[in-house]
Amino acid sequence: MAAVLTMRAGTVMRSLVRRFTLKKGQNQIDLNVMGQITTAALTDGVDLANPQNFRPTRNTFTASEAGSLATITDKAMREALDDVIADLGEEQGGSMAEYYDTQLFSNFDTFTSLGGAGTEITPKYVLAGRALLSGNSTQPIPPTGKISAVIHTYQGYEFQNAQTFPGTSNVPLVRQNSFATRFLIAQIFDLGVYHSPSLTVDGSDDAKGAVFHEKCMVLVEEKRPGVEFERDASLRATESVMVADFGNGIHEAEWGTELYFDAAAPSGTTI
Repeated sequence: MAAVLTMRAGTVMRSLVRRFTLKKGQNQIDLNVMGQITTAALTDGVDLANPQNFRPTRNTFTASEAGSLATITDKAMREALDDVIADLGEEQGGSMAEYYDTQLFSNFDTFTSLGGAGTEITPKYVLAGRALLSGNSTQPIPPTGKISAVIHTYQGYEFQNAQTFPGTSNVPLVRQNSFATRFLIAQIFDLGVYHSPSLTVDGSDDAKGAVFHEKCMVLVEEKRPGVEFERDASLRATESVMVADFGNGIHEAEWGTELYFDAAAPSGTTI
């Protein structure tokens, strides 16, 4: 149970994207990708002409298994002061949460990129990424639905630093206090900003986050994360197996903007 609870609390992305639970006998689903319709003025007595073809294409999302196996010996449990099973649950659950997130993070590279190597992230850049979602002429985001941004934890420090510390007199005090107390989770207009240390930082200390509509990416689950224990008497140990069966992918790439910015670790010379 500890592993499942830790996994649910530890993943950033799972609650920010569109999710489907597959029925028994399914391991994939097809979702329609719709085109756009143009509306024009009409003339009385003149028949509508030039019909627009509204034939949707389809994206397929397929589930596959992922999991971990851990062995706890009887001797380790006897000699430990803490609850070893609970500690293992936290570790397995955290590992599964990180796996979920990194799989979804891998979609960010497909989006149109904003920013550049060595550039510090600011709220203006995040809002610019948000504006591109609604302002693009190819496929604007739906008028309803949650919009989120996920950036690396070190980028989150820079993001908050731009609003909560001296030199930010242009930011209202109530907003500064809100960001400071909520610890790197911000709400700007309709945009929720989250952080994750699981985003990859490259050799130049840059990382790729993203701002996206919830329908931009899809998560399908054939089996949600769960844990089973099996006793191995001859080994004098208990095995813990955690498995999930899920898949993910992009439904509409225009509904996401990549945020490519500096993610160097804070140090005494840069604070």
